[in-house]
Amino acid sequence: MKHVLKFKWPITALMILFAVVTFLISPNLTQLATEKGDVQLSDDQPSEQARVFLQEHGEDNEMMSLVLEFENSVQENESDVNSYIEEIGNIEGVENIVNPFDFEGSMQENFINDENGVIMIPMEYTGPTNEISDVAAEVEDLNSTEAKTSMTSNELIQNTVEQDAMEGIQSTEIFTVIIVIAVLLIMFRSVVTPLVPVAVVGLAYLIGQSFVGWFVEWFGFPVSPQTQSFLIVILFGIGTDYCILLLNRFKEELQFYDKYEAVLRTFKTAGKTVFISGISGAIVFGVLYFANFEIYRSAVGVAIGIVFLLLALFTVLPVLMQLLGRYIFWPNIKKSEFKESRLWTPLGIFSLKYPTRIIFTVIAILIAVAFFYNDEVNYDSLEELDDNYSAVHATNVVSENFDEGQLFPVEVIISNGDDLMTSESLSRLEAVASTVSNVEGVKEVQTMTRPSGEVIDDFLVRNQLEQANSGIDDMVQGLDEISAGLTEASEGIANSEMSGGDLSELNQGIDDINNSISQITMYMNQTGDAAGAAQQLGQVQQGLTTMSEQVSAANTQMNEQQNAAAAQMEELSSGLEDASSGIDEIRSGLEEVQTLLGNINNNEAVDQTGIHVPQEFLETDGIEDAVDQYSFGEDKALKMNVVLDVDPYSHEAMTVLDDVENTVNNELQRLERDDTTAYFAGVTSMNRDLDEISTDDYTRVVTIFIATLFVILAIVFRSLILPVTMIGSIFVTYFASITITQWLLGLFGLGELNWAVPFFSLIIFAALGIDYSIFIIDRFREELANRSIRDAIEQSIRRMGVTVITAVIILSGTFAALLPSGMIILIQVASIIIFALLFYAFIVLPLLVPAFVITFRRGNWWPFRMPGGKEREDKFKDEE
Repeated sequence: MKHVLKFKWPITALMILFAVVTFLISPNLTQLATEKGDVQLSDDQPSEQARVFLQEHGEDNEMMSLVLEFENSVQENESDVNSYIEEIGNIEGVENIVNPFDFEGSMQENFINDENGVIMIPMEYTGPTNEISDVAAEVEDLNSTEAKTSMTSNELIQNTVEQDAMEGIQSTEIFTVIIVIAVLLIMFRSVVTPLVPVAVVGLAYLIGQSFVGWFVEWFGFPVSPQTQSFLIVILFGIGTDYCILLLNRFKEELQFYDKYEAVLRTFKTAGKTVFISGISGAIVFGVLYFANFEIYRSAVGVAIGIVFLLLALFTVLPVLMQLLGRYIFWPNIKKSEFKESRLWTPLGIFSLKYPTRIIFTVIAILIAVAFFYNDEVNYDSLEELDDNYSAVHATNVVSENFDEGQLFPVEVIISNGDDLMTSESLSRLEAVASTVSNVEGVKEVQTMTRPSGEVIDDFLVRNQLEQANSGIDDMVQGLDEISAGLTEASEGIANSEMSGGDLSELNQGIDDINNSISQITMYMNQTGDAAGAAQQLGQVQQGLTTMSEQVSAANTQMNEQQNAAAAQMEELSSGLEDASSGIDEIRSGLEEVQTLLGNINNNEAVDQTGIHVPQEFLETDGIEDAVDQYSFGEDKALKMNVVLDVDPYSHEAMTVLDDVENTVNNELQRLERDDTTAYFAGVTSMNRDLDEISTDDYTRVVTIFIATLFVILAIVFRSLILPVTMIGSIFVTYFASITITQWLLGLFGLGELNWAVPFFSLIIFAALGIDYSIFIIDRFREELANRSIRDAIEQSIRRMGVTVITAVIILSGTFAALLPSGMIILIQVASIIIFALLFYAFIVLPLLVPAFVITFRRGNWWPFRMPGGKEREDKFKDEE
């Protein structure tokens, strides 16, 4: 420190120049967070595998939805909407626009709420992701209708979150500085003191955020939209705390020494405490780099900021202290004498008097409150945003007028490397879709065989057999008519060389065939055996062929007759021609039925599914649109859109997705398609994976965090007991605070905690709160040199009370600067940390810390020796 004071001017000038230059030439951290701060999942997550599969096949295009809100009926504006859609089609990057007016009935109701004047127009975006917001704005600008427009998609919502974060950072910076200055003005009653932390921490922040930006740009350092906000509040929070600790100690030392010596003694004592706390914080935040989840890793940037904060504290601050001396507290110079805390002193003395009662009472209360902690979290990004944003408003309008699941369906992709556009494969696809549609929580399934979301009845084998039976019944009726005609002709023959008996034989043959067809119909109704029926129909067809030849021969014979009753013979000949023609038609009809039944028999999926997709379906006019929408990869992959009837962002939706996934896999196994892979994409799928990886990584990282913190404290204080009590008090306080925050959120109808809040609030509070324990225990260790354990901890409480309370108020104020940001995640994190800090500062620290210390006494340093050596031990042996 003497060297710092000796070269104070060069060092100060160098620090200022360093901060300015790095800030000017470094990349914009906010912009980097926008570009690279998206949620990233590991490659083994199902939604990520689905995304990669779609990307490899060029099918990862974003689906956008344009929402129009009319003051009158949508139908009355049909022509304007059609014109608008036509204009949108000219925008580059916009394809496959769905015109709701092309549908009818219930299908149209999925897109039009005529009563409320709302229409939703889906479209596909095929351009670069970073240009989607500009294209969405261009679509809205083209509006030539009288409707209010808004657009939404998953990517547009994420862009809105990032935009909101950028705006929140700007307000956070301003409010943080204002709050720090305001609180310091009140606490120190000085116009100079507040400027010192702002200057010192401001330099550290400029340098720290510059290096974080470089690390992100050069080395792919983890970053998120929250990185800069946390960097601001944490640096200004703990930086101001460290400044207060050093300034208060400087105030103490000024009572006995000149300003030069006071600076040296301040940094020899309190400076060591600050260094321990700062290094501990930097290491703890640095450990987050080893997290698997990128969002959690992004908080490691705070570690870099803390390193530069320590640099500024040990270079710039001592120079300011040495230059200003007592005037650093101006105009409150005369009142610069130290004053003990009026709150902590009586609480600490009471705790030392009844330590066991205090420990059990305080811990019991905190555990009782923490017992009601609910670990349910929310993954809905929309809750963070104001309805004034277009993407948010559009989504809210869709939720109010349609099913939100229609906007963000679960996308199931089925692929096995073979051509799936076959009758057999589509039959199996329809079987899967049909089973999935019956899962609780699923509204409908849209796919190749059911583009409207409703099953096509003609694909059901039972319906196809009914149609076949109906056709056969018609044939039976036709044969009855032919038989009646032949009977009449037989009776009318008088003088022909061809006797009526010949026609009677033909008539008997037709009756026999008729009976055979009736028996086939009965057989098919009773057994559903398409193969057997087809075989029997083949035999009947052969009989009809013979019968047709006989009728033709009879007709030829009559034409050769030369008879006076020419008119009668001509009429008979005409009847026989009609009979022959009728038999040919019936034979042709039977051939079609036989072909249908043969196809059903050849379709191996029929027995497993009861479904047969006729080949004619694939040749239907207009089928190309369905093929483009649901088939890709040279027809080797098919898609199903599973529309949920629950909020796609909710935990309930994740549960439904689990059921859908199990159903799909079980159905594929039942259909003996083990070679087929099913992928699951969409918002719900991504959130489910997010829930799994964030929960797993939360446990893992918190474990590493606690272990690291324990090791640091054990090394610093040479004790295994003190770290346990310090860390234990932190965690009990945290869980009590987060529980109270949850109660308040529920009370005011603000919903559940954002999924990232528990992790960030715990890590930040633990890293910050442990500082105050270090402040007290390090001062306690210092006082032990000349005092007993009881007197030392009492003196530590008396001396550190004002410092800690002031620091907590400052830190709470800096986190309060996050409240106007408008970002739910920052508001919730700030609320939890503020509650936790207040609990910790006003209850836990003044009551539990002295109670634990006086209870364990020398055992506080187990298994090591107590500081002070044998001489001190002998001196206070009777008291301890």
